[in-house]
Amino acid sequence: MLWTQPHPPTSFQALRLEMRVNADPGALITVLRNTVRHEEWLPQSREVRVLARSGPDDDLVYTRLASPWPVQDRELITRSHLSRRIDCGLTLEVWAEPNALPLHAGLFRIQESAGRWEALPQRDGSTLVRLETYTNPGNNLPGWLVNPIAIKAAVGSFKAIRRLMEAEPRVAATPGLLGRDPRCSAT
Repeated sequence: MLWTQPHPPTSFQALRLEMRVNADPGALITVLRNTVRHEEWLPQSREVRVLARSGPDDDLVYTRLASPWPVQDRELITRSHLSRRIDCGLTLEVWAEPNALPLHAGLFRIQESAGRWEALPQRDGSTLVRLETYTNPGNNLPGWLVNPIAIKAAVGSFKAIRRLMEAEPRVAATPGLLGRDPRCSAT
């Protein structure tokens, strides 16, 4: 499912997407952190690389995004923080850190972007994946042009993420200490 919402004062829309996936919650993080396979779920990306890991739950990531002519390619530097829930759910907060690197000539640096990924286990063994995100691509691009492209890209990425998550092996469920589900430690 896809919802859009205006994000004043800009003309760009915030997006919320949800899907049920036949995979463990940790599969989402496995897919998102596998920068070698970024083009499989983010086909408009030319490059994705981890710049720094300040701990097992915190990443600084560089992404270069292809843009159609005559628009300059975009680059985005994001910081992310992963938090775990007692029910094995996962939340990944992502926000732009545009000043983390010097500017690259010929590229436009995205200044404003934020998102929240959630992977929530369901009673039937599936995972509800939810993404709430907003990005201002900048450089005076019109919303009427950007919004349909962003929506199409987000839906395509979600479909690819589902396929990649479902290809991940599932963790066997056995009772853990104090009733905590051992799958929680799989990420």
